[in-house]
Amino acid sequence: MVSAFCHAHGVSLAQIRTQQKSNEITAIPELLRVLDLEGCIVSIDAMGCQEDIANQIAEQKGYYILAVKNNQPSLFESLEDTFKLQQRKDVSLSEELDFGHGRIENRTCFISTDLQYIDR
Repeated sequence: MVSAFCHAHGVSLAQIRTQQKSNEITAIPELLRVLDLEGCIVSIDAMGCQEDIANQIAEQKGYYILAVKNNQPSLFESLEDTFKLQQRKDVSLSEELDFGHGRIENRTCFISTDLQYIDR
């Protein structure tokens, strides 16, 4: 099941069931099609970090935050290089420390709009 959740209002906007022997990658575009994304920020975990999904969100005039992990090594490396090459003043940083679920989680988010070094 893939859901669109509105954090500001605490409600699920839409849900779609993934097809048998399929996964979220095929369900996410279907779910996005039924939503008005104009001006909205869509965040998706690493499974949904796909160029076609990012393009669809942009075509629907939305913005996206996509998680990237080492499951896409060349993209991950390009992102690491991007942040290494940029000046500190061009990158924003946000950190959060969370104690829950029996573990300590330290989340660090680096934010840049300069994507010139990212290979497609």
